[in-house]
Amino acid sequence: MCREVLKSIRACPVAVRAQKSPESIAFIAAGKSFSYHDFHLEISACQVRLQSQGIRAGDRVLLSDLCPLDSCIMLWTLFRMGAVACPVNPLLPRKNLDAVMAVLEPQWVCHPAESAAACPVFQRLECFDEEGTERGSTFFFTAGRDAAVVMTSGSSGTPRLAIHSFENYMQGAIAANRNMPVVPGDRWLLSLPLFHVAGLAVLFRCALAGAAVVVPEADMSFEEALIQSCATQVSLVPTQLYRLLKSASATEMLRSMKGILLGGAPASSTLIERAYALDIPLICSYGMTETSAQLCATPPGASLEILLSSGFPLLPDTLQVGTDNIIEVRGATLFQGYLTENNVRVLPLTDAGWFRTGDVGCLDEQGCLHVTGRADAMFIVGGENIHPEEVEAALGALPGVCRAVVVPLSHEEYGRVAVAFLDMQEKTVIDAVQLCDRLAEVLPRFKIPRYFLSWPKKYQQGMKIDRSAFAEEAKNVLL
Repeated sequence: MCREVLKSIRACPVAVRAQKSPESIAFIAAGKSFSYHDFHLEISACQVRLQSQGIRAGDRVLLSDLCPLDSCIMLWTLFRMGAVACPVNPLLPRKNLDAVMAVLEPQWVCHPAESAAACPVFQRLECFDEEGTERGSTFFFTAGRDAAVVMTSGSSGTPRLAIHSFENYMQGAIAANRNMPVVPGDRWLLSLPLFHVAGLAVLFRCALAGAAVVVPEADMSFEEALIQSCATQVSLVPTQLYRLLKSASATEMLRSMKGILLGGAPASSTLIERAYALDIPLICSYGMTETSAQLCATPPGASLEILLSSGFPLLPDTLQVGTDNIIEVRGATLFQGYLTENNVRVLPLTDAGWFRTGDVGCLDEQGCLHVTGRADAMFIVGGENIHPEEVEAALGALPGVCRAVVVPLSHEEYGRVAVAFLDMQEKTVIDAVQLCDRLAEVLPRFKIPRYFLSWPKKYQQGMKIDRSAFAEEAKNVLL
């Protein structure tokens, strides 16, 4: 790779945009908009402040419960300083947060200020030289240095701490923008939290393109925020798309947008087919925290056949399916490893240098990836293998079912039986007999759940399903 390309990957994209197109809008939040010039100055002022407090390159800084604008400024500041940003979910239970803190061992914890005026992000310092910082500086980042530590979404019930470099994010954003173009003047609605890698990816994609990140108003419903934002792009998980398609005005807004990036969790074929029939410009994707967001995606304007897959790898030679059907990945966006106790990082690779994702899938004749489930989600009922994703897909295709999750429950006779939790449409009740009859049309009898339970309200949020939590809920309800 030539020196100029290396420079472009390691340069702070906000600083570059502040020089190339200073008046372009970078951020919109709380009724205010910030140009790239002003956004760059806010970051630079914050950097002076943090350096004066003693934060140095390599320090880990835990970020929790900041407003989106403060989070964005703090993240870009820490990236520039060479410090390691550690954004965490503010709703983490105390015991989980303590466990994360024990592994992270952060040198600093950043809490929200009591008022916006007191927030260091917005405080202008007299020692800050606007002209001196603005001119002639592109803010290059040190190659190979850690940029962030992000919790995996924990679909298996055990979140891990994944380490990312600045290059991971930049390479991922470059590849994603090549597939789903973003240009100056575009507006990307920040619909996913910044403690998820999918939220962080939006920051890099917009900064590279000179587009604006739009933050939904805190007191608005997501539908209202989508409509009022005049967004041109948005990232959605399937549940969000399902709910938006129930509204005629939200559907019309989605149809007018340039691209809807769908990922974070498996989407039912019924949902994809409905969106396609409504001319929603879907981009279906596959990725994970370990690949710095999306690794595969469908191209814009894809046929329904391709949309029913996870698309093509965005970078060459980065994905293969092993002989045991486990999806394996590698390349420039692959994370730096898991952070474990005693400050040890672990990057489990095969002898050939591939990371085994634990996802099961296949590549079709066109080269599209089809993800069929998780290897660790499979369980046995009466000697027969049950892949819950297959049962969930069948349930999700039934009228009245918004989403489903299937988990095992201990059983004296069969060892285990399947339990289905169903999130139903309003005024739709669970009719177990009818559900069994409909499932029998597409599934063998041994795959049909023994019990059907209502979706617990406490599990309404989250990008991915925590199967261990649902299994524990089934045990509490039925045993």
